[in-house]
Amino acid sequence: MAADPAGPWAFTDPRAERVAVPFIDEHTMVIVQQAVESLILLRSPLHLGDAGATISALVSLTAEINAELPGAVAAAREQDYRWSDIGTRLAVSETTARRRYGTGWRPPLATD
Repeated sequence: MAADPAGPWAFTDPRAERVAVPFIDEHTMVIVQQAVESLILLRSPLHLGDAGATISALVSLTAEINAELPGAVAAAREQDYRWSDIGTRLAVSETTARRRYGTGWRPPLATD
């Protein structure tokens, strides 16, 4: 019998596929709800429950997430992720991922 090349202590995380592709589940929903509530409470506690404050918080969080993506993609490239893998994680094609975040990428200008 051949020896296991990974050794006796090689384990795989059964949850690993849950970070390989984007998807929405109850964990995502709870985290987003908590982030929105926290942001409203930090900015203007008396507006908790106000739909306008919720919209503003969601848009603010979306902008912050979008601002973080280029750095995350650059880090993935430094860790030798292929553009096809990055595209899968971004839920776009390899070509779109490369076009958006490849050499020469610039963040979109803020609009009114």
